[in-house]
Amino acid sequence: MAASPPPAYPPPPRSQWGPGRIIALVIGVLLLFPGLGLLIGGGALLWADGSHRTSDGYVMSGTQTFTSSGFALTSDPLNISTGADWLPVSSGLGNVRIEVTGTGSGNDVFVGIARTADARSYLDGVGRTVVDDVGSGSGQRLVDGGAPSGPPGDQNFWVAQASGSGTQQLTWKPAQGNWVLVVMNADGSANLSVRAGIGATVPSLGGLAWGVLITGAVITVIGVLLIVLAARGGSRRSGPPAAYQPVPATGGPAPAWGPPAPREPADGTPARPAHTGPPDEV
Repeated sequence: MAASPPPAYPPPPRSQWGPGRIIALVIGVLLLFPGLGLLIGGGALLWADGSHRTSDGYVMSGTQTFTSSGFALTSDPLNISTGADWLPVSSGLGNVRIEVTGTGSGNDVFVGIARTADARSYLDGVGRTVVDDVGSGSGQRLVDGGAPSGPPGDQNFWVAQASGSGTQQLTWKPAQGNWVLVVMNADGSANLSVRAGIGATVPSLGGLAWGVLITGAVITVIGVLLIVLAARGGSRRSGPPAAYQPVPATGGPAPAWGPPAPREPADGTPARPAHTGPPDEV
């Protein structure tokens, strides 16, 4: 008798990590990073709005020391533009405050805001220090030159100014255009040394902070959901586990052997059952 082929077993169920779930996982991870960044940024803005405001509503930077061997300290030109004519700058920035305290040899200090063209005309050929970042005092560069044509307080092009001894406080309502901040000794002399800080009311800061925070939360939740759904879907199997059963080969197994059925004799005598035990002894 020919040997029966070994029974075949079905393959084990496979994980469902298809292209769709892989794409969902990648998108979820990509959304998670900007979402967390927005959450951190929104929290920082809320913290600044609540802890850095003065009693009259200004959000102030820390003070920095500025010095110059020349006759003036100036900012780089400040290009103020909202990108929309219908949206005034003051709606987002509010009023600006600049506080300057002279730390030199007792000279009164002057601080003023002017249009870039007017300030350049007055300071043309004047030795001065230009500060790239007024808020931090970084990026200072010295411009060689001589003394100005006259004390800054004698000029009539300033849109806002303050001068005197002690701390001088200048308040300015920004408008679109190019502007320059100028700090000098009130008498126009050289060797300037001051401590200065800048701030603004920023009436929209609270709303901006909450907007950034909520946007970050939404993006983060979407990213986490995509990652969780992709991971859970990838670990699911096509059906519940079951014990493997052998699959019969084509044609079925060979039938089990059994004794032949007894036949009745022709004379009607009852048939004797087939003998299945040991042979009879003689």
